[in-house]
Amino acid sequence: MADKPVVLLLNPPGDKLYIRDYYCSFSSKADYFWPPQDLIYLSGILDGVFDVRVLDAITAKLSPEDCFREILRLSPAAVVWTTGTATFKSDAAFLDRCKTARPELRSVASAGILKFVGREILESQPGIDALLLDFGESDLIPYLKGAPGPWKSLLARVDGRLVGSDAPVARIFEVPVPRHDLFDFKKYKLPIAKRFPFTVVVTSLGCPYRCGFCTAGAFGYRLRPVENVIEELKLLTRLGVREILFQDPTFTVDTRRVTELCRRMVEERFDFTWSANADLHALDEEKLRQMKEAGCHTLSVGIESGDDGMLKKYSKMITTAEIRDKTALINRNKIKVLGYFILGLPGETRASAEATIGLAKSLKLDLASFAVATPDIGTRLRAEAIEKGWVSSDLLTWDSSASAILETGGLSQKEIWDLRTKAVHAFYLRPSYLLRKLLGVRSLRDFRGLVSNAFSLLGK
Repeated sequence: MADKPVVLLLNPPGDKLYIRDYYCSFSSKADYFWPPQDLIYLSGILDGVFDVRVLDAITAKLSPEDCFREILRLSPAAVVWTTGTATFKSDAAFLDRCKTARPELRSVASAGILKFVGREILESQPGIDALLLDFGESDLIPYLKGAPGPWKSLLARVDGRLVGSDAPVARIFEVPVPRHDLFDFKKYKLPIAKRFPFTVVVTSLGCPYRCGFCTAGAFGYRLRPVENVIEELKLLTRLGVREILFQDPTFTVDTRRVTELCRRMVEERFDFTWSANADLHALDEEKLRQMKEAGCHTLSVGIESGDDGMLKKYSKMITTAEIRDKTALINRNKIKVLGYFILGLPGETRASAEATIGLAKSLKLDLASFAVATPDIGTRLRAEAIEKGWVSSDLLTWDSSASAILETGGLSQKEIWDLRTKAVHAFYLRPSYLLRKLLGVRSLRDFRGLVSNAFSLLGK
């Protein structure tokens, strides 16, 4: 039998520690990074049909030159590469270089939120042969084998024209068990992890909510069967993984699924500790108890603002009073909380930003992430920003960890970034917080991680 064609799954090189997540991309705010979830699940989909290789240039700390030489050495038939708004231009330029050296190479970008401007990208980027619009589907296989299309989850250039489909994908999706062994998961870091090695698992895609600033809701909401997830967790047990980051945008939405998954994890006696993204209004005492029993130790929650008017304007569907109640409920169940906050949304004032900083300090949070508002593709915020002339419609690249992007008239970009810096310092440099973190150190690894992340975060 002839050798299978090599398909390379690539996390491209970068000049910073980039996290290319499916819904957003950014340079790491501290000393942490995790594997790209799209590449993980594509490894299982493509396995058996192709000779799948993985090259994570970020984890391996490869320069563009070293990565380029390694791709030429591997001589793949196709490179499927993850990308995002923080790095799209440099990623596309790097793959253009690879295609110039090997014109027969098939270049497929795993699009993430760029899917919403897919036709514009392919029309302006002749070096990209196709955009993968959904990593939970298997259309990549027939495309790479030469089928003419159309494909539900893929937009491709065929004989000089763009071929795709508007056919909807199913709400339930099932994927083959990924080839986690191809990823060097022992190198991935996460400040909230209790144990290592760790990796990410996805049990759902998209989000049923439509917060005005968040792109996850634009993807729709799709679910994996619980038993499909359990099979993946069995493999991770055999590989020696001890910590899981459930990287769903909203892991806790569907109470029945969460309950069933936690019950099955307990039945299987999995020895995982884990964390997940949670939406506060979906949490109650019973659900938190079951999650805790199954190994959950930290929930990352979208708090966003300390101003009720801002929360209402962007359809957050929660009040600051409810935020206080639900975070206290999580605390009572002995689960830690990481709070996400956004500064600089249109309508933000210095007073509303100060209210956000004050709320963050008043809550018992283990960590807080302060982001600046970004005009993410597919969001109501982006449509508003383009309509009012705050950003150009062709703006596709920015790094929200490096600078403010929007300037809406209320606050300047510098004022927004200064408020973000103030928020970080005000939250993390409190004596009470520092003492609590030091008292929580249980090992030399804990101490090293605390110091490393502190220097990285405060340095930025």
